[in-house]
Amino acid sequence: MSNTSEFDAEGIVFVDPDEEVRRQTKAVFEGRVQLLESIADAEDSVIAGDADVVFIGPSLATAEGVAEAAALSELDPAVIVVLAAPVDVAGDVLRAAIRSGLNDVVEAPLTIAAVTEALSAAERTQRRRVEAPPPEPRKPMAEGRLITVMAAKGGSGKTVFASNVATLLARWGDPDRVVIADADLQFGDVALVLQVDPKHTVVNAAKEGEKLDAQFLETVLATTASGMRVLAAPLEPAFADEVPTVTYTRILGMLREMFDYVIVDTAPSLDERLLAILDKSDTVLFVVDMDLPSVKNAKLALETLRILNYPANKIKLVLNRSNSKARLDVDEIERSLRLPISASVPSDGLVPASINEGIPIVESHPKSKPAKAFEDVTRILLEARQQPQEGQKKRRFGR
Repeated sequence: MSNTSEFDAEGIVFVDPDEEVRRQTKAVFEGRVQLLESIADAEDSVIAGDADVVFIGPSLATAEGVAEAAALSELDPAVIVVLAAPVDVAGDVLRAAIRSGLNDVVEAPLTIAAVTEALSAAERTQRRRVEAPPPEPRKPMAEGRLITVMAAKGGSGKTVFASNVATLLARWGDPDRVVIADADLQFGDVALVLQVDPKHTVVNAAKEGEKLDAQFLETVLATTASGMRVLAAPLEPAFADEVPTVTYTRILGMLREMFDYVIVDTAPSLDERLLAILDKSDTVLFVVDMDLPSVKNAKLALETLRILNYPANKIKLVLNRSNSKARLDVDEIERSLRLPISASVPSDGLVPASINEGIPIVESHPKSKPAKAFEDVTRILLEARQQPQEGQKKRRFGR
């Protein structure tokens, strides 16, 4: 836990009618936050100018409690209102909190670290809300482009490809228009590689079912330091079953309407989910490592896609660790896979170092050879956007 001596509690109010909850909160913050029993008391505090931030406790995490809390913002739009909800809070309460204009929802019981993070995010949002004109609904410059990164073998570096390409698209354009989705629902590492600690994952979106809309989906996304958005994989492998394939592809479709670029990092398996994602993709970056098992698996996967009549012009082969000591012949790889190599990324000790730091190599070492190679890969995607997609019809692999 963070040291309370470093925590500025001035103007922070915590509201909960449960005496035990207030007692626990008092202990955590060493009595440095103002504790109130009711939202009516909080209203008095807001009117008196004593409250800058109001945390609504878990006992009030109900539709009625949220409605009352929303009135605090109407009293003073500059006041930040955050709901501290239990982990098992009902979905309709979360929706009500989001739609009523509350600044954030955090997990109860509160910790100093969670409060500090929530305040930082809420203050940024509040500044935009108070100082800027009302934002227009998010609209991509056209229908967003869905780019899938896949590999037929684990350890081929597809997550590194996906994170670096997404980072470059965000840097070269508008970070707020780029989202990376982790479709490896059991062992996805996108959030880890991008040093993001997501409050929510795709499971939260999936649980909404048919009620899911763009407004709620926006709140599920995490944000990197650069402003790029992240749809995180479930925190535990068992939760993957809570995200049906049809739901995941629907979520991707919604992201495509919200963003200019949707980068999807996939699991190394040619299963129903991957086939459904490929069916929705504009471009597929197929990562092939410079070793025989990777080439063999890639050949099998590509042959399967050909049998399913998948358009070959969507697939861009990218060679990873192209300077590997395996000394495989590139021409031979192209003949075996029956596709040209579109780009190659060399091996470099800086790459694993950047992964451990949680900073894509295009940011940590932008002049390195791998970073320049990732720039080449990203330019391929930008060029593909400018080219008409000849003869592309939506197809379900002949099914």
